[in-house]
Amino acid sequence: MEASGFRVSDVCQLDVDCLVYKSNGWWLKGDQRKVNHIDHLVPISEEIVSVVKPQQEYLQTEEIYNPYRFLFPHVIGKASGKAMSQKTVSTALDRLAEKLDLRDTAGNIYNFRNHAFRHRYGVNLINNGMQILHVQKLMAQTSPEMTLTYARILDDTLRKEWEKAHTSIRLNVTGKPVMVDISVQAEENGLELDWIRHHLDSVRMDHGFCIKSPKLHCDFLEQTLEPPCIKNNCRSFHVDTTFLDYYTSQIDQLESDVAVYMAKGRTRSIELVQLKIKRYKEIRDSLLADKPIMGIEKDKREYVGSERHGQ
Repeated sequence: MEASGFRVSDVCQLDVDCLVYKSNGWWLKGDQRKVNHIDHLVPISEEIVSVVKPQQEYLQTEEIYNPYRFLFPHVIGKASGKAMSQKTVSTALDRLAEKLDLRDTAGNIYNFRNHAFRHRYGVNLINNGMQILHVQKLMAQTSPEMTLTYARILDDTLRKEWEKAHTSIRLNVTGKPVMVDISVQAEENGLELDWIRHHLDSVRMDHGFCIKSPKLHCDFLEQTLEPPCIKNNCRSFHVDTTFLDYYTSQIDQLESDVAVYMAKGRTRSIELVQLKIKRYKEIRDSLLADKPIMGIEKDKREYVGSERHGQ
């Protein structure tokens, strides 16, 4: 689960012939049922291949009843031949925790959560510099909500690492401190400057995040309404609590503008600004309640048709 990012249900349903070898290495193939993505491919390491192959060989024995060709079928009992269940996986992990005496911070036997493996997979990809949109594609996520969560986890640590690379010095062969070019330091710290610039400058706008792929056309780019992504409820527009100060200051300024317009009798201007204030207050109040704004409803933000292929 952690090596592939597959959901536990999809791991349980893997076909016995799930390994695919290409010129650039090994891949794992499996259906992503939640998003109806058939034969999804993710790269895997030789270590994972060394785990899967013995299981494939084991299933080739005549004694194993496996009519549906699952990689992990039940081999005994009434469920023989059916795919391994999620509950079976959870039970096995609980037994492993007891056997190894794995404990949480409270001293209790550690309780594994199957989805945590997929979550860790996404965080590791982000931590290793992969672009948000690439992570979204690799994890077969049609909605960017979880991918953006991974990015927020990285925000603080990535910025600190970037600053460390920017300000750090090194000792030369004589032991004298010398400054080193940021590109050299970034490379040696395992950072990707292009990713940093894209994430800190392009994705994060003054009023929220835009997670739309550069490959896809922005329907609102040419509009003069400010900002068009809020006005049009763009599905790619997201806001979290880090933007609270922006909306608070904007509301203060707009309310000040209303006072000026009232003094001048500009009724139409007042109507337009009050609509904007109402929308900004909705966003602010949601953020104060620690409820991030994820564009329009999830089902309306899914990529469809040619957009999905564009990803």
